[in-house]
Amino acid sequence: MSYLVFARKWRPQGFEEVLAQDHITVTLRNAIESGRIGHAYLFAGPRGVGKTTTARILAKALNCEKGPTPDPCRVCSSCMRITAGSDLDVLEIDGASNRGIDEIRDLREKARYSSAGGGWKIYIIDEVHMLTREAFNALLKILEEPPPRVLFVFATTEPRKVPATIVSRCQRFDFRRIPAAQMAEYLAREAAGEGIEAEPEALAMVTRASGGSLRDALSIMDQLVSFTGGRITREGAASLLRVVQDGILEGIVGAALAGNPGGALDRVSEAFALGYSVEELNESLVEFLRNLLLAASGGEAGLSDLSEAEAGVFRNLASATCDTAVLDMLRIVASAAAEARQSSQPRILLESAIVAASRLSWAVSLESLPRVTPAAPAEPRAVRPDAPPRPAAAPARRERVEAAPVSPGAESRRSDGIRQSPAEPGYSAGPGDPSAGGDAPGDGHVPAGGGETPGDSEITQSLLDLFDAVSRDRTTDRRSR
Repeated sequence: MSYLVFARKWRPQGFEEVLAQDHITVTLRNAIESGRIGHAYLFAGPRGVGKTTTARILAKALNCEKGPTPDPCRVCSSCMRITAGSDLDVLEIDGASNRGIDEIRDLREKARYSSAGGGWKIYIIDEVHMLTREAFNALLKILEEPPPRVLFVFATTEPRKVPATIVSRCQRFDFRRIPAAQMAEYLAREAAGEGIEAEPEALAMVTRASGGSLRDALSIMDQLVSFTGGRITREGAASLLRVVQDGILEGIVGAALAGNPGGALDRVSEAFALGYSVEELNESLVEFLRNLLLAASGGEAGLSDLSEAEAGVFRNLASATCDTAVLDMLRIVASAAAEARQSSQPRILLESAIVAASRLSWAVSLESLPRVTPAAPAEPRAVRPDAPPRPAAAPARRERVEAAPVSPGAESRRSDGIRQSPAEPGYSAGPGDPSAGGDAPGDGHVPAGGGETPGDSEITQSLLDLFDAVSRDRTTDRRSR
């Protein structure tokens, strides 16, 4: 028989073996016991947390020869076929390669026929969000009114891409990431069953590298067993997972927080000499500073996945600094790590960030600044008895605005609206004309209300006259045509 990887060999076969998904397994068990089984379920969550595995266990619970039962026997022919993936009534479909409307139409036609074994006919569609919009529309009718004893189980890592019309016809279950403590305990138990020795520190590194995905952790365990020869050590895990050694990270951060950029840069060069890439060093530094920030701020609950020796390193560093300094350094390094992904010189960005973080001790805090006291009111200046009295300010003169002289070419308005010069025959002085000798608005006195100056008034009147003349000329031209 060919070799089975741990991800398949250690796959849970019952609801009680599924890790960290009690809110789902308990609901499904109660639904089976009470006979309240839905016709469609949507399993959403990150990769490798048990979505397809739970769907297979549900299929075994419904089609077991002793069922429907929440505890399938696992030894009957139906359970064995479902475990092997050869049962004709349990069809697993890859949504990425069967995403068209033709495949969904074929599924819809086959679903109308009863199951071969007389039990439930179950369709498990993995990565259902990859279906096209037309394929989703073809599923609507059969999801709303499915044939009897037909069950659909949809699994997806991106539920936001599933149309709301599909989600509303399903019972949705959200799977969670598996906590590191439960995962490490599970890995230690299964490894002991295989005769594999694993150090707790190595398992902690595996769980952190998996990101909460049990399948990823099992794949890493397969690699470690082949790499270390059956005994998984912390050094072997660090070498395989390309995790930067804690001593290097501690030296970089400690020197930077102490204001020693030279020492921090020396440790950075040491990391590069050991073969670590800039990306690996950036990621390790950000994670190290995050753990140090939790220790410095008193939030050690987030350090529960670390061993006691690893947590002690962060406590020692935190005792010699403050959380504000760690926070500032974390921001600088995280920003440099983000920029380094698009830069052609990522090492320069990292080294510049280390130097900048080392100079944070030069910054002046607000508490260290001297307090500002309010200034006392100024005393009035004493006047000498023999000083001469200051002269009183002269009152402002109100200047009289002289009237602008009338130019020899002054004009008046004829009866037809065209302005007329005084030299022309028939000239008559109108009101306000200085040549008439009468009082005019512009006789040199400023109105009490503050009106226009004589210059402005003449300009305005000239513009109005010009507009009237142009308008009259245009009217005359139109009549002549």
